Amino acid sequence: MKGLFVILLLSFAILGCNKFEVTEELPDIENIDAANMDSGLDRINITVDPSDWVSMYYYYTENVEINGSVEYHDANGTLVFNKNATLRIKGASSRHHAMRSLGMIFNDPIDNQNLKIIAPNIALNGDNLNSISSLRLRNSGNDNGVTHFKDLAYARLAYENGIDLETKYGKPVHVFVNKKYYGLLNLRTENDRDGLSTLLNVNAEDITLLKMDWPNEDIDFKEGDEALAQQLIDAIANRDEHALEDLIDIPNFIDYILYQDFIGNMDWPHNNVKLYSANGSKFRFLLYDLDWAANRNRTQRLPKLEYLEDDFSKIYQILRNHDNGFIDLLEQKQRALYDNLTIQKFNHIVDDLADELEPDIGYLIKKWGAPHSSFEWSLNVDQLKQDFQVNDFYNRKLYGFQ
Repeated sequence: MKGLFVILLLSFAILGCNKFEVTEELPDIENIDAANMDSGLDRINITVDPSDWVSMYYYYTENVEINGSVEYHDANGTLVFNKNATLRIKGASSRHHAMRSLGMIFNDPIDNQNLKIIAPNIALNGDNLNSISSLRLRNSGNDNGVTHFKDLAYARLAYENGIDLETKYGKPVHVFVNKKYYGLLNLRTENDRDGLSTLLNVNAEDITLLKMDWPNEDIDFKEGDEALAQQLIDAIANRDEHALEDLIDIPNFIDYILYQDFIGNMDWPHNNVKLYSANGSKFRFLLYDLDWAANRNRTQRLPKLEYLEDDFSKIYQILRNHDNGFIDLLEQKQRALYDNLTIQKFNHIVDDLADELEPDIGYLIKKWGAPHSSFEWSLNVDQLKQDFQVNDFYNRKLYGFQ
């Protein structure tokens, strides 16, 4: 891919100010199916009643759920499994894309230990991927039609380097609906109760979830033990540092803050904050939706947490102002994190994902016209690396880690 990119870039330079148009041969998407397409990626065919699909797809604001079957094929086109599932459109702003994200809750879990549908090279300690009960087919959110793997890259940087978080594992796959090509999406593990239950090897009903209510910026109860959730909500409202120390996994909280700050996530902390308790344990924070990372430079979140009014920032302010070793632990872990998460590591992940996706990006271009060309996509991949490097520079300058 790198050689092709250099040739195209040189061609662009030679053309100078002349009008530059890219013409490329794109793959056929009309006469293919999950079994016979030419691809090195796995494929999924979803079979649903056409009228049900229309109801779910076009009335996504009403959170319509439908029943269907999910056929999973490997990269050779061989059928791996066929399972019944409940389907719904997922996402917030990303639901407005034509290629919408889909959530799948299976009637019986996938034996991932043997089938290895999701098989990262490294998984975080305590994460159980032997069984999977729910998955999401994500359109890459705000990165849809850009690199199409930005969220995968930043999640992978976290879990391959031992950040003390629960996050999503995933990979790109081709998706068909009723044997008609739908698009290239990212198959991801879920962070809902069903997804967490298998990941943590606990019963779904024993998980309590809270989530930031955007735009009100309140952490609200979602599911589980409402009394336990209310304890946390009250502790924030009452600025009770002792209760927060009893209710929150502090090392996890610190890793979560530091990683979000390190990557410069613009869609946080006012949004995309979710935390859980399993069997009444201390609440831990979930890492997800990182497609707005490093979009702007010099926008580190950590200094601003002292002044923001959302509930998450209030937790930080309470623990910082009533310091009980919190600041020392944060500063110690911050330096270690910055030393570990290098530009070279991120570039290696990006190159790996780009090499995997490059032969198939034409399918996305042909179906949805975004990105406009393979050349544009290559530029976007290069920009992803540059954004990380610039963000890293300003991080180190701000915190004195040069």
